[in-house]
Amino acid sequence: MYNFFYFDFLLIKWTNFLDQLLELIGLILMVLGLIGCFTPIIPSPITSWFGFFILYFSSNVSIDFKFLAFTLLISIIFFLGDLYLPLFAAKKFGSSKKGVLGAGIGLFLGFFVLGPIGVIFGACIGAFIGELMNNKRGDKILNGVIGSIVGILSGIILKFMVSLFFLYIYLEKTFKIYF
Repeated sequence: MYNFFYFDFLLIKWTNFLDQLLELIGLILMVLGLIGCFTPIIPSPITSWFGFFILYFSSNVSIDFKFLAFTLLISIIFFLGDLYLPLFAAKKFGSSKKGVLGAGIGLFLGFFVLGPIGVIFGACIGAFIGELMNNKRGDKILNGVIGSIVGILSGIILKFMVSLFFLYIYLEKTFKIYF
């Protein structure tokens, strides 16, 4: 009889440990989602969503499937929007196809050369080179560069807002357990 209660006690402790481990992994993914707002390597809203997905398996927190599906949809929309937004803004500001392509290539390569700041500089330099290759001069080149800056900064702000909101919901759900 004594052994049965002892193993039951160990099972409860192990379950609590696993729940806390899942909550910690979810929190790490949420923080990585915030960091990913400033780096193009980490898809920030989707990484933050995986924090919810991990939390879904914790027995301490109740998250229903509809919530997961809705937040996944939001994550995918903002992820795809972030990929398209700098190119769309550059085009709206009067950039040519070569300028838009240059902004996209510069955005990608700039991260590897200068890190997160290189995203902005790379896109600007790429848009500038693309417009020069298209034989544009003066203020028309500047419009493409400004458009790529506006698009990148808009994407960063939108991703940050979504990831921060996801983190807020995550903390609200987990803090109810411990406090």
